[in-house]
Formats: sequence, C-alpha cells, structure tokens
Amino acid sequence: MFKRVIVSLAAFWICSSCAKKPPADAFCTYEPLPQTTDAAAGQGAIQILAPTEEYFYVFDEAGKQISYGSMNRALAVKPGQYQVKVNKSPHSVTVQAKTLTKCSAGTLLVSGSTDEYYYVFDGSKTQLAYHKLGSPLAFFPGDYSVSVNKTPATASLKPAATTTLKTGVLNVQGSTDEYYYVFDGAGTQLAYNKLSRPLSFFGGPLTVKVNATSGPVNITAAAVTEARTGALVVQGSTDEYYYVFDSLGNQLAYAKLGQPLSFLPGSYSVKVNKSPIAVTVEAGRSNEYPTASLTVKASGDEYYYVLDTNGTQLGYNKVNQPLSFAAGKYSVKLGKDTRPVTLTAGQPMIMNW
Repeated sequence: MFKRVIVSLAAFWICSSCAKKPPADAFCTYEPLPQTTDAAAGQGAIQILAPTEEYFYVFDEAGKQISYGSMNRALAVKPGQYQVKVNKSPHSVTVQAKTLTKCSAGTLLVSGSTDEYYYVFDGSKTQLAYHKLGSPLAFFPGDYSVSVNKTPATASLKPAATTTLKTGVLNVQGSTDEYYYVFDGAGTQLAYNKLSRPLSFFGGPLTVKVNATSGPVNITAAAVTEARTGALVVQGSTDEYYYVFDSLGNQLAYAKLGQPLSFLPGSYSVKVNKSPIAVTVEAGRSNEYPTASLTVKASGDEYYYVLDTNGTQLGYNKVNQPLSFAAGKYSVKLGKDTRPVTLTAGQPMIMNW
C-alpha cells in the first residue's frame, strides 16, 4: 500500500512538471531556445522580427513594464503571460522555459518627397507613433489610421510584410515672400507653407488659399500638383497703402505702395485713398499698376481734401504733403476754395494754391 502511494505521488510530480503546449498565435511561433541566447536557467525568450531598428517593450499582466529589447534580437524573460508593445501597438504572448517565442510584426512605409512626417493612430484615434516620410515603422499586424498634414489614409498591416502608402505633393508657386494655406472639403485648415515650398498630402481634392483668394486642386499619389499664383504691385511715391478687393467688395489683402502681393489668377479691384483701379492677376506673371501723386503747395498748416467727381471725399492731408491716387479727374478743396485737377499715372502733380 505504501509503495502505491509513493508511485502515485511520483507520477503526479512528473505530470505537474510537464510544460503545457503554448496557445496558437496568429503572429507568433515557438521553437527551442537557441544555445546562444543569453538566458538564465528556466527562462524563455521573446523575439520580434521586423526590418526596422526599433525597440519592443514587455509588460506583465498588471501592466507594469518589466523589460525592453531591440527588434530581431531575443530578449530573455521568465516564463509567463506578457503583453508586448511595438510602437504602442500591443500583442499578448506566452513564454515558456527553454522556448523562444518568435513573433512577426508588420511594417508601414509612407513614401513622400518632402521633409515632413506621417502620424499613425489606432482604432480609437490614439496616436501611436510618427516618423519622417520615407522611413518605416513597425507595428503588430492590424488596421491603422495614417495622417499626413491631416489628410487621412488606412493601412492594413500583415505579419512579415511591408505596407506602403504613397503621398502626393502640392506646390503653390509664387514670387512673393508670402504663404499659401490648404483646406479640406469641410473648410478645415490642414497645413500652410511659404509660396514655392511643397507640402505632402494623401490623394484627393483640396482647396488652396492665397491672400483670401481660393481655388481647387486635386492631389494624386506619387505625383506633383502645381498651382500658380500671379503677383500684383501698385507703385507709388508716397508712404501709403493699397487695398485689394474681390468682385463682391470683400477686402483680400493690403500692402504698402511698391510692395507686391500674390493672388490666384483673376480680376480684382485696388483702392488707393479710396480711388479705384481695376487690376488683373495672371499666373506666373507680375503686373504693375502706377499711381499718381498730388501735392498742394500753400503756406500754413491747413489740410486739403480730395474729392471724386461725385463730391465724395477720398483723402486728405496737410498742405505740402503728398497723397497717391489712381489716374483720373478729381477736385481739391482748401478752405472755401475748390479747384479741379487731373492726375496722370506715374506722374506727380503739384498744385500751387
């Protein structure tokens, strides 16, 4: 009887020491731990395979990080259940003694020709990682959202495979030191840059704005989309400003006389001291429009007033100080006296009172 109890206990001990077969895993396989692995007695190891020089992080069942290792290298850990993260993408793994748990990550590559970044998000829109265009990132297989200058795309990553997404390039050409702004169909601003400096986006329709003038563009993957502005400069000899309006009378921009502004091609109106000039902006060209200057010479420090042909006041200044206007016919009022004057573009007019 006593011998039977000893035999039964021995059998129980042997059975309880047997390692259970690890669970099936879609991304991981199990193999004997190589003798070259730097592991203590009774340990196993985790290896994450990916063609990137990154790190993976190991967490216990309580969510505490216990270790980390380089991609493609075996990391020794005690037997148990762990959560492994690659660029914050998680996967649960089982580690057994003297066993290598070898898992294959997927690789994401977002290509582009600009020196910008892409951003990767999980299904709950939590940002996981980012990298420069043209540089790969590793994640555990699954579906991810990718953003380049706030334009979206979806990437489905497979084990031991590279998923490539291609961006297109937008370049808004212009000759002035100004900026263009890019919007989506809902009117949300996505990005901006200086004229003639490119931006990358995923393919689709977008809207470009330059000094409040707008036009549609369509981005194509792996292609360059160009939009060309034209420049407008109103010349004048005074230290004043010109103002640019669209056909509805909305002010678009303003600048000092002699300083250029860029717009998308079209017909616009310019005002200098409320005197109007019809102007045209042509793609790839700079169009100049001269003004005339008016100076009323008189003694004292009174003000003179300039009126249009309807008697509407356009501007005023102290005598002996110049004002700029569009070419045309005006009247000048000084005190109780009013006199007509004709201004010629590009020429100064001096009225001796």
